[in-house]
Amino acid sequence: MRSHVKIGSWLCWVLVLMAACGSGQGPVVVLDADEEQDTDVALEPQDDTTDGAWVSILEPLEGAEVANPVTFVFSAGPDVITVSFECEGWPLHPDPLPADRGTLTYEFSGVNFERHVVLTGHDASGAVLATDEVHFTPTEESCAIPDQPGFNHYTVAAINDIALYPKDGTYPYCWEYYGDTCGDMWGQIYDGLYGGELLFAGGGDCFCSGHTLEIFLRAYRLWLDDAGLPATTLFVHMGSSLAVEDVDIGDFYQRWQGFGVASTASAADAFEMAGIGENLYEDRWDEALPGDYVNLSRSTGSGHAVIFVDWVYEASERVGLRYYGCNGSGQSCPDPDDPLNTSGNSGPSFVTEYFEGYGGTVLPSYLFVGRVWMPGSS
Repeated sequence: MRSHVKIGSWLCWVLVLMAACGSGQGPVVVLDADEEQDTDVALEPQDDTTDGAWVSILEPLEGAEVANPVTFVFSAGPDVITVSFECEGWPLHPDPLPADRGTLTYEFSGVNFERHVVLTGHDASGAVLATDEVHFTPTEESCAIPDQPGFNHYTVAAINDIALYPKDGTYPYCWEYYGDTCGDMWGQIYDGLYGGELLFAGGGDCFCSGHTLEIFLRAYRLWLDDAGLPATTLFVHMGSSLAVEDVDIGDFYQRWQGFGVASTASAADAFEMAGIGENLYEDRWDEALPGDYVNLSRSTGSGHAVIFVDWVYEASERVGLRYYGCNGSGQSCPDPDDPLNTSGNSGPSFVTEYFEGYGGTVLPSYLFVGRVWMPGSS
């Protein structure tokens, strides 16, 4: 990692996995005994063995993303009498299933990250005859920001990754300005990588502007993965290139963090400076989408760096905003009315704030919304 001097940020003057495959009360299972088999699924083993002691998971496919609850389609050889499923050591049903059942539907409580399921075949005495396994990702929109177009897709994907960014206080808000003892000085949970270099060490906790920068860098890495490009590839848009030096406490970083440039610096200003994005001024706030980057100031003199989720309206009047960020106390879901939503979570979380004059202290005249353009030469 490059050598840096320790710095602070004006933007954060405010307090702001293992998930079980089933619930603690036991698994939630639907057994599809009478369900008609999909005629497009060939109920044959995945290999060419002629031995009667085999089992095969036909669906979901290896590496697939599957809507939760997940229906497993399976088959077994004639020597197999019963089968059982387990996910990372957790049984998916209480009793063995008849080998000729063919399907099992299971609702996962741990979703939006990869799971590993093993199917085991047994003989009449219960002895193990064969196994098969599959890795897949059960997906669910609950407590997740809906997908968005453009680069916002990657920002939203990073935020929705509950394996990396659980919204339950696992990785708390921490700022040494308040005398906190933090894991590192950059406000990022994980190492900040760009251009193939480690620029900012992760400390297992976060503060506001450090975390939004972390999400931006991770979103870009997701785009690189999709594009099949190496980690050393720089962010380029229409001939403008974001240099490593600019991210590494150069102009881009200073505008992002709000020091050394101007008190009105913001992520939007950083994107414009680098030629990789734009500032959505107030006359374009109707265009704001989840995954846009926001900097706000309050009448109390504090500020915050966050990522936009939605506007808050009373009747037809815009009175505040819902956002994601590293907060002193926030909620677990982007929709505060989600029945799964919990409150009081430090670190990555969601918050609703209101404008001055509408029960809050956010100053609309000092609220900046920035959007990243898609990387590419044209």
